[in-house]
This record gives sequence, C-alpha cells and structure tokens, in this order.
Amino acid sequence: MKNVETGKLSPEEMQGHLEHRERQIEAIRRTSDALFSHPSVEAMVQATLEIALEVLRADAGTVYLYDRPTNTLVFRYVIGPMASELIGKSMPASQGRAGIVFQSGRAELVADVTKDPNHTPIPGYPVRSMMTVPVKRTSGSPIGVMQVMNPTVPFTQHDLEVLEVLCAQAATGIEHAQLLEAQRNAEIGNRVGEIAHDIKNMMTPIETGVLTLQPMLDDMFEQVAATVGKCAPEHTWGAEVNDATAGVGSLYTWLLDDLLTAAKRVRRRTAYIAGMVKGTLPPPIFEEGNLNDVVNDVVKTLVRTAKDKGLSLKTALDPAFPNTLFDYDRFFDCLYNLVNNALPETPPGGRVTVRTRGPNTPGNFLTVEVEDTGRGIPEEILKKLFTKEAISTKVGGTGLGTSVAARVAREHGGEIDAVSVVGKGSTFIITVPPVPPSPESPG
Repeated sequence: MKNVETGKLSPEEMQGHLEHRERQIEAIRRTSDALFSHPSVEAMVQATLEIALEVLRADAGTVYLYDRPTNTLVFRYVIGPMASELIGKSMPASQGRAGIVFQSGRAELVADVTKDPNHTPIPGYPVRSMMTVPVKRTSGSPIGVMQVMNPTVPFTQHDLEVLEVLCAQAATGIEHAQLLEAQRNAEIGNRVGEIAHDIKNMMTPIETGVLTLQPMLDDMFEQVAATVGKCAPEHTWGAEVNDATAGVGSLYTWLLDDLLTAAKRVRRRTAYIAGMVKGTLPPPIFEEGNLNDVVNDVVKTLVRTAKDKGLSLKTALDPAFPNTLFDYDRFFDCLYNLVNNALPETPPGGRVTVRTRGPNTPGNFLTVEVEDTGRGIPEEILKKLFTKEAISTKVGGTGLGTSVAARVAREHGGEIDAVSVVGKGSTFIITVPPVPPSPESPG
C-alpha cells in the first residue's frame, strides 16, 4: 500500500507499475515491428490481435473494422470459438458493447459481463470479463474496435491502458496498410480500365463483322433456296446444294447471335471488373424477370465448354419459381463465374447442376445453387472465398470470380455461401429476397 505520510509506493505497488510499463513497452515494440512486416490490412489486423492476446494473457478476441458505406462493424479477424463463422460478418455500428465503444471512442473494461445488458452471449463460449477499446490514433476518430476477453488473471485498469496503447499504435499501421491497399487498387483499377478500353476496341470489329455478315448470309441462303427451287425434277444438283449448305444454313443464325451476345458480355464483364476494382460501380438496374431464364442463358453459353470437357451441365429448375426484380447482366455474370469456375474443377464424367428453389426459407428467400461433383475446396481456401484474399486454384486464375458473385448477391440484398467436401464436390448457394433492397438501403 502507498505510505499515506510520505506518499511513496509500497514495493508491491512499484513492482506492479514496473510490470505494467514492461507490458506497454512490449506491446509497442511488437506492434511497431508488425507495422513494417505486415503490409496488408488483413495481416496487420491478425498480428495486432495475436499480440494483444499474448501480452494481456487473454484467450479470445475480435478486431472489428468500420465499413462506412454500410455503417457497420465488420469482423475482420477473430480468435476463439465461432471464428470461422464470424470472420467477414458485420453488425450495425451502434450495436452491442463494440458499437457503444466505437460511437463514444472511449475504452471500457467490464469485469462481469453477466451484468452487462449490452453483451451478446457467444453460444458455447461463456465470457467472464472483457475489455473493449477503440482502434484509433490518439487524436483521431475510431477506425474500428478491439475486444479481448477471458484472461488467465483478472483484467485491471493497467491492462486497459496497455490495450489502448497497442490499439493506437495498430491504428497507425492499419491506416497505413489501408492507404497502400487503396493505392494498389487504384493502380490495378487504372490498368484494368486500360485493358477494358483495349478489349472494347478489339470487340468492335467482331461485332461489326457479325452485323455485316448476318444480312449477307440471310440474302445468300434466300438466293440459294430460290435457285434450288428452279431445279428441274430430273436434275440432282438441287439436292446436292441443299446437302452441302444444310449444316451452315441451320446453325449460322444461332452461331452469329451467340457470337454477338458473347462479345457484348465480354465488354460488360471487363467494364464491371474495372469498376469493381476502382470502387466506382454504378447501382444495379432492377427489372422484373425470372432467374430461371438467367440460368438457362448461362447454361446455353457454357454447355459446349462442358461437353468438350466430358462433363454434364444440367439444370434443375423450380417450375413455380416466381418473378422478381433483379439486374439481368449482373446476375448473369454472377452465375457465369460460378459455373465457369466449377467446370475445370470437375473431372471428366462429372456433373455440374444449376438449381433454383422458390421461397421456402424464413423471409421467403429465393435460392439459386451451383453444385458440382468436382475435387472440392480445401478449408483454408474456403474461408477466404468471399474476401479480398480470395485466391484461384486454376492455372492463370485471378480469384475474382467468387468476389464478383458475392458482390452481386449483396447488391440484391442477399448472401452467398459455399459448402464443400474435398474429393466429392462443392455447392455454391445464393439466397436473395423476392424484393431487392432500395437504393438507400445499406444491403
């Protein structure tokens, strides 16, 4: 105890203060090291939380980062139970103890969370005590929140101060990583924009050629038919001409239409990816239609590719699937990417099925599934599928296909999920409400 007469600290108190300062210094040192060794936001967030749990002797924790467009706190990294289920999820920025601390910018220590009405219990993981600290620079606004819980020895006010120092230091690193990431994305976006412009120029002669060739072929086959019609019954040349032109005559209209449609989709998809990277996508255009039609169009486009690979590409469509409002182009891109990803992952003789199901879930959500009998997705890749760290297992792949699909699902107020068993196959599940969100909705 402090000597009342002299105002001096007791040896025990001095020892406690020394240990506290040592932990502060250790937290600062290790976080500073992380600033220079982890250039990405994800790696910086992960390193910060791991350091916090080790220095403060806690066994679980979460880092939330604020997403301004949706006004939510996103679970960017979680250590402890439910980690795989929570990472990437979000909640309103005013919800729970994390939301309160984010809004106020003031750190809080709750010694007994059972007495905290703002605490949301974690199933299967009883939380005893918890510290919640805003992730911010000393003079800045919060960019997120860190929570650590269940220490091996009770948290103290000194521990809260240590966590505040760590979070202030980490905020600088996270903001720096975000700036670098934004700069990289801008550079990539500019390059993709240039590529999109080049592709647009390359598509022009293809589209012009198709539009020129179509009426010429129409006229030619009309003339051939008229000429053959004049063939005398005793002559065989008319039948020979019909035999020679039958194959082209029955397919050219479909082939040219398909080529023109494919060229337009290449333009759209390239422009979409460029906008996605730059973060300047226009809002979706919702029009009434049936998602079964989109599925049929995607399958029609890729069925030849599947056949060449020795695969079966089938549909299992709900005949009672209701009309809804959706952006046709974006939903086509979404399903095209998922099916096109599934084909190379499925060995010859396998099957890819696109399935629709009407409103049979809470909220009357509509479901579209892409199921394959392929190699399956390892757990470490599955966790990152719908994040910025998504990677492709295909040679030359970019990993953008699943992020495009996830964005489209969110734009329609829905979600995308994936289940997979290595060696047996994968299923991608898109659920969307029958009525899409309004433009001002954060969904």
